[in-house]
Amino acid sequence: MTELLVKKKLTTLDKIISEIPSSNMTQQIREICDIIMKEETPKTKNMKDAPKGPNKFLILEVSGFLKKEIGFLTLERESEEDYVGVHWSFRLGKDRPARKIKVHKIEGNSAKKIMYQFAKLVKFYRGE
Repeated sequence: MTELLVKKKLTTLDKIISEIPSSNMTQQIREICDIIMKEETPKTKNMKDAPKGPNKFLILEVSGFLKKEIGFLTLERESEEDYVGVHWSFRLGKDRPARKIKVHKIEGNSAKKIMYQFAKLVKFYRGE
């Protein structure tokens, strides 16, 4: 899904947003993230180790900070209308929790702009 968001100039995203009954931006983002999570979860090998929390709307597996690490990129809400993309990394086989590597502020005043900015981060961290 994330590849589609960038490659098709958001036509897929526009379609999803038009089908969401709410005009509330947070609700739109949450529903878009739920759709993406349903598609991405079967591809994720280490979801049990992913960072968790109430304001993490989307969690995608990406490369880790080091070669022997697994990474996650999360879309998180900081406050009512502020969102960040957070790159997390953890070492497999260790009982340590994932650690934050980098926090990216996501600029946008609509669900479409926020999801587009997050999709660009995903492409960057996946090396696409």
